[in-house]
Amino acid sequence: IVAYQLSRAATTGHQLFSAPLKLTEPAESIVQSLEKVYAAKNVLCEFEIDQLARFYGEQGDLMELLGNLLENAFKWCQHRVVLTARAMTVAPNRRSGLLLTVEDDGPGIAEDQVTRVLQRGVRGDERVHGHGIGLAIVQDIVRAYHGELVVERSDELGGARFVVQFAPLV
Repeated sequence: IVAYQLSRAATTGHQLFSAPLKLTEPAESIVQSLEKVYAAKNVLCEFEIDQLARFYGEQGDLMELLGNLLENAFKWCQHRVVLTARAMTVAPNRRSGLLLTVEDDGPGIAEDQVTRVLQRGVRGDERVHGHGIGLAIVQDIVRAYHGELVVERSDELGGARFVVQFAPLV
């Protein structure tokens, strides 16, 4: 399964005529599942999803992207996760871009560790359960769609903040 997912993430990507996918339903579905898995943490996950925000790509890629980012946030947070999605519009009748952020109130990722945790097989903390491929898959998907991934500290929550940006078509 892992090999399939890695190859799929590396081979799919930006398509000019991809159908626009709304983010609310997939995000809610993923969060409902994660709330069950991490029930003992009593995580509060807040959504700020622009009604015009769309992902232009494969449904599976959207689920992998959101799922890995949100699972990482749920795993590392103390109690709070915020998902924000905004449409980036340049002109009427043009395909908008997407600005997606996932942030948490956990320990964050040291600046000198960012490159390391985006590598396959590397975990932020070897004592914490995981396979070390989730963030690498996120990076592969973002690259496949010619996007940008930034990992930084959340000003609001103090933990990690993942920013994914897909530029609008002009």
